[in-house]
Amino acid sequence: MTRVGLIARADNTGLGVQTWEFHRHMRPTKTLVVAPASRAGRAEHPIFPARFPGATIVRGIPNTQHLEDFLDGVDVVFTAETPYNYTLFSLAAEVGVRTVLQYNFEFLDYLQRRDLPRPDVLADPARWHRNEVETHRPDLRVVTLPVPIALDRFTRRFEPAPSARRFLHIVGRPAVHDRNGTADLLAALTHVRSQITVTIRCQDPLYLPKLLPRYRIPDHVHVDVASGDLENYWDAYSGHDVLVMPRRFGGLCLPAQEALGAGMPVIMPDIAPNELLCDRAWLVPATRTGEFRARSMIDLHTVDHRALAARIDEFASNTNVFATAREAARWRGQQRSWEALSSDYDRVFDGLLAPA
Repeated sequence: MTRVGLIARADNTGLGVQTWEFHRHMRPTKTLVVAPASRAGRAEHPIFPARFPGATIVRGIPNTQHLEDFLDGVDVVFTAETPYNYTLFSLAAEVGVRTVLQYNFEFLDYLQRRDLPRPDVLADPARWHRNEVETHRPDLRVVTLPVPIALDRFTRRFEPAPSARRFLHIVGRPAVHDRNGTADLLAALTHVRSQITVTIRCQDPLYLPKLLPRYRIPDHVHVDVASGDLENYWDAYSGHDVLVMPRRFGGLCLPAQEALGAGMPVIMPDIAPNELLCDRAWLVPATRTGEFRARSMIDLHTVDHRALAARIDEFASNTNVFATAREAARWRGQQRSWEALSSDYDRVFDGLLAPA
């Protein structure tokens, strides 16, 4: 059996959730938890070490000794988005350990730097800008490896509801260029005709009080602001019917996947790669309105506010549309579940150890 080593986060960031669920379902042999360095005696984000029993916890960037100790006794190392210390890949190669980096295109250093130590495999979780990666770095092996959904977290995901009246939007921690499109959602709500409730979840309690007064939301649209951190990410979806995520650029979207796990349709812009995650009927038009530089140039989009409002009204008023969308969401969640996809991870890991 392949001995897998996991580099994880133990906080409530997206990486924390992603690696926590990997640990639960793939049962790695060893886990190295990278925690934020303390500042003035306090951690940047609370961590939950109990999520990773037996793990080694390192504050700040792992050094060479940390990595050498971690590599001892494993065959393959899996890390998401970053190795934290690129020496990991060269040290692993020296001792015959294979490495897999599940990358985020937005932060993929290999597009700019050819001098960095490389993993054996780049795992593409979202099929976003895949051609650009393979064109610029044909020397890197890229495989498709989606991030699975932990369906067992959503035990109440099939609550019956005749129509969608409870909408959810996840801000998370406010990100660059209003990534999740919160301002676009608020602008769209000024055009909504149905009587609905929209819960907006934000981990920064100061963000929404500054943003909301800019918009004249009609009285029949009740906006409920939920601030702060949830220890259990799946609790965010309880009691809601539809997730609205008018994100301004593409990539992996964990809230959208989690909503599917909860049996919720997801309204998103019609930009890549959202068509791979959502039914076409859920998508709304969006226009390219700019770009910004991350590791490479990323297009920014703005959703059509009136079209977004119309899609919300459609879910709120048409029981047949909502019922069909719920069934599609359940099916899509099952197709992306750990039960469906864990064998893909085994296949990649085992394949790295197969004789050439």
